[in-house]
Amino acid sequence: MHGPFWQKVGKKDMREKWFREHIWWMSFILSLMVVWVHSENTELFLGELGRETMVYSLENFFAQTLGQIAVPGFFMISAYLFYRNFQFSKTVSKWKSRCKSLLLPYVLWNTLYYMGYVVVTRLSFVKKIIGKEPVAFGLKELFQAVAYYKYNPVFWYLFQLLLLVVLAPFLYWIICRKWSGLLWLLLLITALWKNVSLPILNLDALFYYSAAGYAVLFSEKVEGENTSSGKKIWFAILILCWLTLWFLGRPGATLHFTPVHTVLTRLLGVLIFYSILKEIPFRPATSTVKNSFFLYAIHFPWARFFNKAGAVLFKGNQGAAAVFFLTMPFLILGISKVLGELLKHTVPGIYEILSGGRGQ
Repeated sequence: MHGPFWQKVGKKDMREKWFREHIWWMSFILSLMVVWVHSENTELFLGELGRETMVYSLENFFAQTLGQIAVPGFFMISAYLFYRNFQFSKTVSKWKSRCKSLLLPYVLWNTLYYMGYVVVTRLSFVKKIIGKEPVAFGLKELFQAVAYYKYNPVFWYLFQLLLLVVLAPFLYWIICRKWSGLLWLLLLITALWKNVSLPILNLDALFYYSAAGYAVLFSEKVEGENTSSGKKIWFAILILCWLTLWFLGRPGATLHFTPVHTVLTRLLGVLIFYSILKEIPFRPATSTVKNSFFLYAIHFPWARFFNKAGAVLFKGNQGAAAVFFLTMPFLILGISKVLGELLKHTVPGIYEILSGGRGQ
């Protein structure tokens, strides 16, 4: 049991565990970043003059600079997991697992959000805070809510991801060959440069998914096996590329305020972020860390509610605006933990769907 074969198997298992732990932690941290993206509150607390304050600069840094790598990171993680060890014979099983982890939660969450808005917008004391007129109740509105996330705006990402999962086996035909995959990525970059729009599917989402899929199909080494010098060289290349993009994106420069600059900058941001995370010896992920999807699913209405309530209580207070913003991810994390545990022990079947089978 201690021969070369078993040593190789044991090493492979360790690498797989290392990889899974880092993916869980990365998804968790990106989910906290998403909360910051949707927690900007200077306009609520300070009005139009809020843009001239240090609080606005602080929030802009966390939400619009750091936070904007979150959703691209989600697309890239999803693609990486789909195409890792992919074979066409696994297509049906991959689709089935995504039905449980993506499609069923998408339908149930959208239904619950719609029904919640139908009820809440008819409560006068809540209506004053959220500022919405009573939501219509009917089959047409229900269809819009469930199919097109009308009352759950953050699920635009999940809608796009579901489309990409359907397309994934067909994309494989293109990206599984080095040159055709490279030409495909260059074609997408050119389309971004020309500001091309696709029906239904977002071009940037397609690029992130394709780029991550191409990377996993042609990565020659398993995660965690790179040499120390190789890691340093790779990190230096990423930083150099980021600085080049920053230079080309300055006002008056070639790529200033172009979609291709935004997309490539966020792509590099995800790669730099993951390169840093790879060097951190994380503790084993808990159920809370593994179930970052539940945090993502509930965060938006809670963040808006707390900020609007805070603005009523502390109108014009810059310090309060900053505290609400900075602590929001951790406040939502606490709510996610409490609600998750409550649902897990009262309606485990429903929680299983809402969490997509994560964090059990």
